[in-house]
Amino acid sequence: MTNQATAEETTPCRFCRQPVDPRATKCQHCGEKLTERSRIEHITKKIVGTIGIFTALLSVFYAVREGYFYIEQRQQQREVFSAHVNAADHFLKLDNLNYAEASLNQALKLNPNDMKLQLRFFLLRSRNILREADYFGAQLPDEYLSVLPDLITTGFSLIEKDYSPQEQAILLSSLARLLQYDRRWQSPAAIGDLFKQARQLSPSNAEIAYWYGEWLINQDPPMAGGFALIEDAVKAEPDNAIYSYALGLYQSRQGDYASAFATLRHTIELKPKQQELQRIRAANEAKGSLRRALLKADEQTDITGSEFFGLDTNERLSLMEFALTHGGSNRQLQLLAAKLYHSAGQAEQAEPLLRKVLGDYNERSNTQQLELLAAVLESQNKTEEAQQIRDMVARKEERATFEEILETGYEDKHRYKVGLRVAKQNEGDGIEVLKAFEGYPFAKAGVQQGDRLVEFAHRRVTNLRSIWVPINDFSPGTDVPLKISRGDEIIDLTVVIE
Repeated sequence: MTNQATAEETTPCRFCRQPVDPRATKCQHCGEKLTERSRIEHITKKIVGTIGIFTALLSVFYAVREGYFYIEQRQQQREVFSAHVNAADHFLKLDNLNYAEASLNQALKLNPNDMKLQLRFFLLRSRNILREADYFGAQLPDEYLSVLPDLITTGFSLIEKDYSPQEQAILLSSLARLLQYDRRWQSPAAIGDLFKQARQLSPSNAEIAYWYGEWLINQDPPMAGGFALIEDAVKAEPDNAIYSYALGLYQSRQGDYASAFATLRHTIELKPKQQELQRIRAANEAKGSLRRALLKADEQTDITGSEFFGLDTNERLSLMEFALTHGGSNRQLQLLAAKLYHSAGQAEQAEPLLRKVLGDYNERSNTQQLELLAAVLESQNKTEEAQQIRDMVARKEERATFEEILETGYEDKHRYKVGLRVAKQNEGDGIEVLKAFEGYPFAKAGVQQGDRLVEFAHRRVTNLRSIWVPINDFSPGTDVPLKISRGDEIIDLTVVIE
């Protein structure tokens, strides 16, 4: 009976299903609380635990997510940075410095603390400005001059940073070049010190040697060592048209034409190999310098002579043909070439050049050029045209010995008659009469060929102008006194103005 009552008074635990006393608050088997409050606490505990786990999972998720996005963002920045740097390299290969500078500027914004990039950007900006400065010289536009102060300031701040000797040398050289165009800079000695330091840091750098040499040569007066530095630059980089052109130019200025011809010719031949604008400009400018060197050398020593700066006839002809091929539209060069070809017995090459120079020639054309064309034609047995040219030259030379006037006066006014031909070259008093035209006032007055006109209207006669200018002051029919010299006799005549 007792055992049955006990069984009836128990209830199964809702957790472990073992029998427990209904009045018990805790299961003696599983240890779980059995009251309603305990149940709520249990459920709450489970919920809180679940939320805690979920929150922890969310925290881990967002932390991982933020980390992923941060890494992804950094990767994107690195990719954009690398893209800008690669773009700058690409534009540099195309010699487009403006776009290269813009690309590096974008890269620098992404990584402003990159020392190497700071230096590279400064050197690129300097190079861009200096390229125009070297071309424009004193006429450098204000848009370039306005940025020089800030750029120079930036350059000097970079000196204090830890760069390699080669990088430091290029930085110092760029600063020295920039300072030459800064109108506010008043210390040439400081520029020389920068170049000197750069040269000491990188003695094998051809660019530094060249610009240092240029600076020394262009001082007033030129400083020693400049020419040797440019020679060093050419030896280090013989295919650089800028260095080669400068060397040829200075050789020409020194009168070393034999060396100048070879150097300038080499510079012109380098043009197909040049990629940078400055180098292409140098190769182009060498054409004009070669032409000027040839003309100057001919003034000093006739190119057709037995000795011409160590060049034999074949070498002269080869050099001339090269000069004509590269800028042969210059009339002076064409004339010089024609003279050389004629002296070398190559009249068929000389004739077309002379015809280009003379065009539709006439008696007003240059006498020496006409005589050369006549000689060239004669050497080809073209005697008829040659004789026509010689007759033209004879008439031209004859006219060069006298001046004449038949009438004078202003348009729509009275035309005064004169009728005189006189010698241009006169010795002693007065002017010699070569001809007094019949029917004109002076012939009517008794003036004859060989007379010398000494005074007209009481004014001394020194040229034909002394005759025709005063005539305009008189009215037709006026008697004007004239004094002439005939042999040893002085004769007074009267000219009636017509």
